[in-house]
Parts: sequence; structure tokens; C-alpha cells
Amino acid sequence: MKIRTSFVSNSSSCSFIITNTSKEVLTIVDFAKENPQLVKDFVDQYNFSKIGIKELNQENLIESAENRLKSDKGQHYIFKPKQKRILAFGDEDGDVIGNVFDYMLRDGGKSKNFKWKISEMLR
Repeated sequence: MKIRTSFVSNSSSCSFIITNTSKEVLTIVDFAKENPQLVKDFVDQYNFSKIGIKELNQENLIESAENRLKSDKGQHYIFKPKQKRILAFGDEDGDVIGNVFDYMLRDGGKSKNFKWKISEMLR
């Protein structure tokens, strides 16, 4: 029998359209660094301070983004100037970025160099 000792949900997953609105090449790491409010809002709204053994903070969100960037050699997580990407994030991903972005990007938003909106919600 599996017993989950961390964040439990109905294993949602969402895909989002994230657009680099700048004239520079940026990455998912830049997106994470530029939007520290996402972790804070997630912790405040859902009362979670950890995902598994990882603390939910900006530093670990950036580390999680760096791991994703390395893991797929940047194919999906690099944004050329004015480029849109459809990216999926879910709590079943097992990392900080999956948990935080799955919930906090749903309402859409924008920051200095990015804008985002939900593309599809999967259950």
C-alpha cells in the first residue's frame, strides 16, 4: 500500500500558454525568478510549507525550474523573443514548480517579461 505524506490532491494537471513578451531569449528560470509572488501566494492560499521534503520558497522554485531546464536540454523551457510556449504543470510532477505553477498560473497574469493564461485543465 502506498501512503503519501505530502501534498495530496486529485492529481490535477494544467497546460498554460506562457509568452515571452520581451526582445530577449529567456527561460523558465527567468520566469520563476521574475514571479516570486507565485510561491508566496501558493503557501498563503493552500497552507502548505513543504512539498515532500522540499520547503516551498523562491529558492527551491528556482532550483526546480533549473532542474527542468537541464532535464530536457531546454527544448521546451527556452523562450525566444515574443515566443509562446504551451507547458504543462501538475502536482503529480513531484517537484516544487509543478505544484506551484499548476495552481497559481490558472487565473492568468503578467509580469515584466512574461504573460500567461490557462490553455487546458486535465484531471
